[in-house]
Amino acid sequence: MELFEELERIKIRFVAAYDKLVDQGLISEDEYLQIMEMIDNLDKYSIEELREKLGRFRTVEGIGSKEAPNPH
Repeated sequence: MELFEELERIKIRFVAAYDKLVDQGLISEDEYLQIMEMIDNLDKYSIEELREKLGRFRTVEGIGSKEAPNPH
């Protein structure tokens, strides 16, 4: 049961992070809905599929780093 609870906490953190991106206009509502579908069905995707589909959002300024983005 502990693993399930941890996964649910991770999902909540993902949702909150992508909510912020929508609010900031960094991703579209359609992209957000696609991401939410993936998060709701994480067990249906391989790691490679998740990297491919979600990896493109790592290039959005500020994702994956607490530091200021490097302009170079």
